[in-house]
Amino acid sequence: MLHVCDLGLYVYRSFVICVFIFIACNDVPERYYLRTVTPQNSYEYFERFDFNTLDLSALQELGWLYIQNNRMRSAIPVYEILIKEDPNNSDYHYYLGVALSKEHQKNEAVRSFSRAIKISPGLAEAYFAKALLLNERGDGFDSAIQVIQEGLLIDPESAYGYFVKGFILCSRGENAEAEISLKKATELDGSVANAHYYLALIYLRREDDQKAIQAMEKTIDSDPYYTEAYYSLGTLYARSGRLSDGEKMIDIFQDLSVSDMDEDHYLRMLYRSNNPVSVEQRVAAHYNLGLVYLGRDNWADAELHFRLAYELDETYAEAVHNLGVVSSQSGLHDKAIEYYDLAISLEPTYALAYKNLGLSRLSQGLYEQAEFALQRAISLDSSLTTAVVDGLSTALIQQGKVQEGLNVKSWHDKEKQKKNSYE
Repeated sequence: MLHVCDLGLYVYRSFVICVFIFIACNDVPERYYLRTVTPQNSYEYFERFDFNTLDLSALQELGWLYIQNNRMRSAIPVYEILIKEDPNNSDYHYYLGVALSKEHQKNEAVRSFSRAIKISPGLAEAYFAKALLLNERGDGFDSAIQVIQEGLLIDPESAYGYFVKGFILCSRGENAEAEISLKKATELDGSVANAHYYLALIYLRREDDQKAIQAMEKTIDSDPYYTEAYYSLGTLYARSGRLSDGEKMIDIFQDLSVSDMDEDHYLRMLYRSNNPVSVEQRVAAHYNLGLVYLGRDNWADAELHFRLAYELDETYAEAVHNLGVVSSQSGLHDKAIEYYDLAISLEPTYALAYKNLGLSRLSQGLYEQAEFALQRAISLDSSLTTAVVDGLSTALIQQGKVQEGLNVKSWHDKEKQKKNSYE
């Protein structure tokens, strides 16, 4: 005899068995993979032209670039044009569905994913995306589970597919079955941060704080910018008596929350505003987005937005300087030096640019030039002394000015000791 607490699990498992039997009676489609798109230009390049003048290859590149850069509103008309030209291309329907879903056009997105599946029944990604939308749209748990099961039969090694299944089960409160799917996702790919996070939520529901802590820690290991995980982990640490660790997590959560809000604000201003945006506003928005991504060590997006800011305002020394910082962080010191020199030509008293120019010269073994730039940085802004003293000392010693280099370091150490004694 079934107990009441077992009834839900029994019904669910019975349903899943029926779904598998139904699907098994039909042939599983051969796996279809989305075609690789390798853009030869940036979306800024393509935006110089009227969409109607671009060939299909260029439109494919542009649409894909919009998707990758989260410019979903811009991607929609591109894929609509592509579908008009080639209505039986499943990739176009799939990417249109992605863009529509991000713009909260759920019904249209479901239709796009369904069309992609009809054209290419082996496109597993379309099943996963459709299942998420069906669950979110409220079409019913059974429909969403059936679609995700079909997708997993096509690609049984998809970590993302198992995450989607676990997420849907978790949203219904089917914790035991959700845990199985989410664990499977992490076994297939330990870097799926969302799977770790929702496992942690299941453990929280069970009041198993130790397992929840471990899963939250794995979430952050997989994605150091998973904002919500820091808050949850902070409260778990505090609850377990690790107050200092809890405070650190909450501090990180607050910093990341500000970063997330800044990113959302500037992206909306640039790409989703219904009001006119002036050139000055666009310059500031691109520059501030660059700072957001620079703070996350996201060099590619930081470079993109600093470059866009500079292209809109070729007198913007700070934007050029930060292009140098990104290049330096990427190990491209020759390129970095070009940017620093340009920034200094735009703003001759730019102390920070001299400092970073000196450090890049030092990394190249150009010690005399490094010495000049670092000395110039200190003369313009003495607060930079601590940041450059080791580099300056090294530059002097490597030129044979050994005593002078040692004196610089010794003098700075004494000044620091004096300051500390006053405090």
